[in-house]
Amino acid sequence: MQVRRDAANQVLENARSTGEEPMLRVKAITPLHLPDEEVARRQSRYNRLGGARVRINLVNLGKGAPLRLDSAEDIARSDGYVREEIGRTDPERFDAILPDCVLDPGVGEVDDSPVPLVGILRLAAGHLASLGESFAAVTRNGAIGDELRRRIVAYGLTAHLTSVELLDVDFCLISDHSGWAKAMKPLGSSLSAKGVTKLLNGCSAVEIPDKRLGGVVVVNPTELAIRLLAVAYDTGLIGARRER
Repeated sequence: MQVRRDAANQVLENARSTGEEPMLRVKAITPLHLPDEEVARRQSRYNRLGGARVRINLVNLGKGAPLRLDSAEDIARSDGYVREEIGRTDPERFDAILPDCVLDPGVGEVDDSPVPLVGILRLAAGHLASLGESFAAVTRNGAIGDELRRRIVAYGLTAHLTSVELLDVDFCLISDHSGWAKAMKPLGSSLSAKGVTKLLNGCSAVEIPDKRLGGVVVVNPTELAIRLLAVAYDTGLIGARRER
């Protein structure tokens, strides 16, 4: 571990000596074939969330990939396409892969990823669990909710998940942040009545303008995951294989 940290420190020192600010290079992979405007929206959001420490390049799945995740079959097909794209990753260009989906396609299941494969859900939910927090999650539909629960079980975090709430809303609300927030609003009172104080937003592409629903804190998993990656990079836990 000390060797990796020393390598990371050397990257920082060498980059600063040349006037360049070092950063973690991440390849994000959409779980769908998205329209160009939606890819641009998500890329702009990643640029903002990554800041100067994490540079994220979003790769859109090709034609033939699902256009939306409405069923278990859609999710399985998406997983296959994402795995193929994982295998095409150039380790000279990227330090890590982050699927652009809270369902973490391939994470913990692909053994031959060219670079470390990390998941938004695994990072965010794992962090909440490490703080001793229990949390509910909310997803767009039942198929996504079932898969999210399966992933939580696979990560050994079942004891921390209180429930998976369903919005039953259309795919278009993913880019309609105010509409998504409005659909979530009733969960504030219902979760508070159950003593739940943390709600994991089960869509990686949605930006929630209000971070609280009454007494419930809404966790943006993508923002949290990227912050954790930045910390991991700065402490030499990821990306340190690059020697300058």
